[in-house]
Amino acid sequence: MQTRAIASLAVAALLFVGAVANAETITIRSGQVGGLPGIAGQADDTVTYLPNNPGGSPISASAFTGADFSGAVAGPAAVVINPVSVWTPGISDTAARWINFGMYQGGSGFGLSGSSLYAIQFNVTTPGATFAQLNLELAVDDSAGDLLFGGANPDFLYINGTPILSSVSPNYAVPTFYNPVIPVNTGLNTLYLYQRDQGLGVSGIIFSATITIPTPGAAAVLGLGGLLATRRRR
Repeated sequence: MQTRAIASLAVAALLFVGAVANAETITIRSGQVGGLPGIAGQADDTVTYLPNNPGGSPISASAFTGADFSGAVAGPAAVVINPVSVWTPGISDTAARWINFGMYQGGSGFGLSGSSLYAIQFNVTTPGATFAQLNLELAVDDSAGDLLFGGANPDFLYINGTPILSSVSPNYAVPTFYNPVIPVNTGLNTLYLYQRDQGLGVSGIIFSATITIPTPGAAAVLGLGGLLATRRRR
């Protein structure tokens, strides 16, 4: 009986590997213009922002609402900016660029000081999709979400308006990596990133995200593996 369970688990594992290998993969990154990395002053093709950008303070004194998220989707395009000398010039995805909701006047190309809620829409074509693996890399000035400096919205990552992650780790000098499982739907989805300003100097964010959606049978295979493992322990 134990041998049969082990064999079944092995089959389940092979099926799951195959399902992931055939998964749908979506990549989104900051600072893209015409499908290529942009230069300072150009409008980002895919990233928009909520036009409420207070300098040195949170965007809101209360939790983000549906109006905030829809306002970020319907808002203006983010702008490609130049990195300040103390910022990391880039991340491991060399096509990503720093972005902001505006630029300094005077031609420096640096980002204006202010907090910003960014929205990036992506389309899932896998039928019956319910979850995905997100691999996110980002750097941000001053911080990601309100957690570090205080405020009503400690999370910096939202999917379709649902808070996913809070952290004090992201900063402008060294990129940070996150790998959460996220909820998704078949069709249009939206990833939101909340960049919090504190220093009243400059602000900006750079990111790259890969979203991997398993084939429809992957979740069922995972469930089969868990069931067999439970039976084996008994």
